[in-house]
Amino acid sequence: MSKVESERQVAEGSVTVDGAEVRYSDSGAAHFSGQGDDRAPIVLVHGTGGSTQKHYGYLFPLLSARQRVVSVDLAQPVPADGTLTVEHLEKQVAAVVEAVLPGQAVTLVGYSLGSVVAAAVAARHPELVRNLVLVAGWITTDAQQKLRNKVWQQLRKEGSSALGEYTAFCAFGGPFLALANLEELAHTLKSLAPDDFYDLQMALNQTVDISGLVPGIKATTLVVGCTHDQMVPVRHSKALFGAIPDARYAEIASGHAVVFERPAQLVQVIDQFNASPSRHAAGSIVPADRP
Repeated sequence: MSKVESERQVAEGSVTVDGAEVRYSDSGAAHFSGQGDDRAPIVLVHGTGGSTQKHYGYLFPLLSARQRVVSVDLAQPVPADGTLTVEHLEKQVAAVVEAVLPGQAVTLVGYSLGSVVAAAVAARHPELVRNLVLVAGWITTDAQQKLRNKVWQQLRKEGSSALGEYTAFCAFGGPFLALANLEELAHTLKSLAPDDFYDLQMALNQTVDISGLVPGIKATTLVVGCTHDQMVPVRHSKALFGAIPDARYAEIASGHAVVFERPAQLVQVIDQFNASPSRHAAGSIVPADRP
C-alpha cells in the first residue's frame, strides 16, 4: 500500500511481531534532492504515545530529501498481558530494519522512549546499527521522572480534564510556554489523549534500566540533549554521552517536545551527523550552528 506525500511516494507496510502488526513508512531509496547516496538510511523510532505522524510529521519529509528514511510505528504486543518491556519494542524495531533494509546497517534515531529502545537495539544488534542518534533519552528512570509519572497516573485514573494540560506543561520548555498562546495549543492538547498502549508505555517509563547495555554500544553515536527538558532532564543525555564509548554531544535550547519546538534545528543536527558521523571526534561537544 502506498500514498503520495509532497510529490514523493512514501510506501507503507507492516511486519508482525509478538502477534502485533507493526506498521512503518518508507521514503524509498531514489530521487534525493541533494547528495546522499553514500549515507546510511535513517530509521526513526518515536516516543511515548507517539507515531510517525505525531512525532515525525515534520522531520520525516525533510530528512528524506537527502537520504532514505524509514519510520516505525510501535505497537502493543498481542496478546497483551498487562505489561510492556523494552525488549518487546526492541524486537519490533529490529524486525522492521531486517525486513525493509536487509543487509544494511542504518542510522537509528530514537526520541524519548524511542531513544531507550534505539539504544537497546544498537547494543544487542550491532550488525543492524552503523550510527545512532539518541534525542532526549535516558539510561535509568530516576526519582524525578517517577514523581512526574505518578502524578500523570493519578490524573489518568481520575479521568481528569487536566491531564492534557499537565502533559503539555511538562513536555514543553519554560521559554516556549512563556510565549505560547494557550488557544493555539488546544489542538496539540487534544492529541495527547491516552489509550491503552499509551498507558503501557507510561508504566514502562517508570522502570527503565538499560545501564547494563549502554556501555556495550559500538555504533558511532550522537546524543542530543534538550536544555529546558523537564520530562527527561538534560543530565540524562549527558549520562548517555559519558557512558557510550564512541559518542559526541549536542544540545538544543528546547523542552522535551523538541520535535515540536525546534524541529528544523533537530533536522539539521541529524542530517549533518548522518552526512559525516565522525566529523567530530568521540567525546566532543558539537557546537551549535550560528546564522
